[in-house]
Amino acid sequence: MAKVSICIPTYNNLEAFKRCLDSVLVQKYSDYEIVITDDSSNDEIEKYLNEQNILKDIFYFKNQITLGSPENWNEAIRRSKGEYIKILHHDDWFTNENSLEIFVQLLDKNPISTIAFVTSKNVNSENNTIINYNCPSLEKIEEIKNNPITLLNGNFIGAPSATIFRKNNFSNFDSNTIWYVDIDFYIQILLRSNHLAFSEIDAISIGASPTQITKNVVDNKTVNIVEYFYLLHKWGIKKIIESPIEHTTLSQLRRFGIKNSQDIKKLGFKDSLPKDLNKLFRKIFIINLKEKLKLIKRETIFFKKNDE
Repeated sequence: MAKVSICIPTYNNLEAFKRCLDSVLVQKYSDYEIVITDDSSNDEIEKYLNEQNILKDIFYFKNQITLGSPENWNEAIRRSKGEYIKILHHDDWFTNENSLEIFVQLLDKNPISTIAFVTSKNVNSENNTIINYNCPSLEKIEEIKNNPITLLNGNFIGAPSATIFRKNNFSNFDSNTIWYVDIDFYIQILLRSNHLAFSEIDAISIGASPTQITKNVVDNKTVNIVEYFYLLHKWGIKKIIESPIEHTTLSQLRRFGIKNSQDIKKLGFKDSLPKDLNKLFRKIFIINLKEKLKLIKRETIFFKKNDE
């Protein structure tokens, strides 16, 4: 049995898959299996694998029905047999031939860590230029360890492809989420054991393109607000005021113009809301009022000067 299962959930985009698979096949660390679960609407990936005759240690599964994201990710992990799970989305790739070894050593050298991650870089898939790097400070990592919920303030771990975790600590990616799916996954693991290992070595490249699911939901009010409060309910967060996520919650509500609890319910949220949410809405009202008064004051001064 291989030590590491490299799980590649795929959906169409053969060219991106080729780049991903090629980056695996050149790895110097060799104690791995590749598990591919194919959610594609065509058979291009299956045909490619058969034509290349590279099915050794590659286990390919064509989903009988479309599972969608993130259930296709879960399926790949369920099909795996390795001790370590290295999920690798089909539009991401290992940065160099030593990348997998870097991931494996993070767990080997930190036996109490259930999950580890590396520095990742976001790459524009259309012109192959680097957008940015995700490399959090040690202070930020300690903050995440002390209170995993602070990941809501920013996903400093990065995309799932930037992580490796032990299969015996596997929690399903929550199929009720799209935008916050990775954050929820990390928090589920870290709430049980907060021993988070990290390497500053750039070992993974994240392909960014306009067709990504997350790009389509980043400004979707319903997805953002309903998922946000669904997760607060799931994690048992009952108070927001003076918590580490107060500012983030306030910003989310202001960004999408949510003025009261009924606005959240109208979007389809059915669970209970944090007890002090109405206090937060009053804060938002006061902030908005102050901003309007400042605007009126600036406009008054402007017109007064023009009249002189």
